[in-house]
Amino acid sequence: MRKLTAIIIVAVYLFGATEASQLLKLPILVQHYYEHKAGNTSVTLTRFLQMHYMGHDDNDNDNLRDMQLPFKTMNDCCMIAFNSLPPQKIQISEMVTYEVQKEFTLLNDAAPFSISVEDIFQPPRIV
Repeated sequence: MRKLTAIIIVAVYLFGATEASQLLKLPILVQHYYEHKAGNTSVTLTRFLQMHYMGHDDNDNDNLRDMQLPFKTMNDCCMIAFNSLPPQKIQISEMVTYEVQKEFTLLNDAAPFSISVEDIFQPPRIV
């Protein structure tokens, strides 16, 4: 019973909040393919898909029917877009220049450190 409940909840979420609901339009795709096949017997499935999804659609005056196919239109069920602040104009009043350091000091492993480990790790003090 738990497994069935989980499957139902996932299915409701997928078909309600994502574009998986477009898969419910697959029977329309098959029916529209057979309509094209009845009008022209040389139409193959790949030619049909290319014609409707790759932009090489012939002008066959069935644009309303074509828009009923899956993944041709988007559902706006889960799209939220808002802009809370109007764009602000940014002005730069002065230019900041930085001086680049040209000489660098490299530490040698053989050179002794000026700070010993005992100086770094000390117990806390009460002031």
